[in-house]
Formats: sequence, structure tokens, C-alpha cells
Amino acid sequence: MRKSIVLLAALLFAVAAAPALAEMKVGIIISDRILNEYPEAQDAQKILEEEIAEWQRQAKEMEEELTELDKELAEGNMFYSEEKKAQVQAKFDRKMLEYREFQANIERRAMQRNQELFAPINEKIQKVIDEIAQEDGYDIIFDAVGTAIAYADPELDITDLVLEELKKQ
Repeated sequence: MRKSIVLLAALLFAVAAAPALAEMKVGIIISDRILNEYPEAQDAQKILEEEIAEWQRQAKEMEEELTELDKELAEGNMFYSEEKKAQVQAKFDRKMLEYREFQANIERRAMQRNQELFAPINEKIQKVIDEIAQEDGYDIIFDAVGTAIAYADPELDITDLVLEELKKQ
């Protein structure tokens, strides 16, 4: 919503300042492409995917343990003493609570880890974009991802330039 309001304000400004826009130097980037092709971002994505896979493996182990405890409860229901039933049920309840807490934390941990891994990368990308804008005299550089840009002249796309500069660093 906020992006839409900012974009609308920028478009209204553009209409009002049409003569001045003829002199503006505008560029676009495709941030998804930068993240997909920048080796540091690829490495960070691989690390994140491996960590998520590990958390999913741990969750699966917890599920299997719960299944075994549930099976033990069902099979032992007729043969266990009330004390033994209560012990197994308490263990099952404790493990179920641990599993639910673990599941609830996976998403939060993934988001936090994503931020930790990608914040320095995003800073590098932004620094390169800022340098290109200053050196080449760009007044505005839009990110075509997530904005309402329906069309832009391919010559405005400076994504390759950003990637080249990132590779030099």
C-alpha cells in the first residue's frame, strides 16, 4: 500500500513536472535478477535453504516420536497400569507441546536468519546502485520488482551494470 502511494505521488509529480522530466536521467533495476545472479546472494540462499531443511528434518523426527508415543498409548491402554498410562500420556503431552513450539518458531527463525544473511548483501547492492547513480548522473532508479511499472525501455535497465560492479568487489 505504501509503495503504491509513493508511486502514485511520483507519477503525479511526473505529470506536473513533465518539462523537467525530459532532462531527468532514469534507470531501472530488476532486484530479483540481481539476487538470483549475484554469487553472495546465491550462497546466502543456499545456507538459508540448508538450515530450513535441517529444521524440517528435526520437525519430522519430532513427528515420528509423537507417532510412536501415540501408538504406545493405544497399544498399552489395556495392559498398562494407570500410573504407566499417566506417565506415557504426560510424555506425549510434553513432546506435543515441544513440537508445537518448535513449529511456531521455525517461521520466525527463518525470517530472522534471512535478515541476518541478506542485510549485508542488500547494503552492498544499495551501495553499488548509489555509486552508479552518482557516477552516471541518474536522478531516479526504480526497482521493477514490486512496483507498478508496466513497461520500461530496455535501455533504462542497469541491472547488468549493477551485477558487473558487484562482481568487481
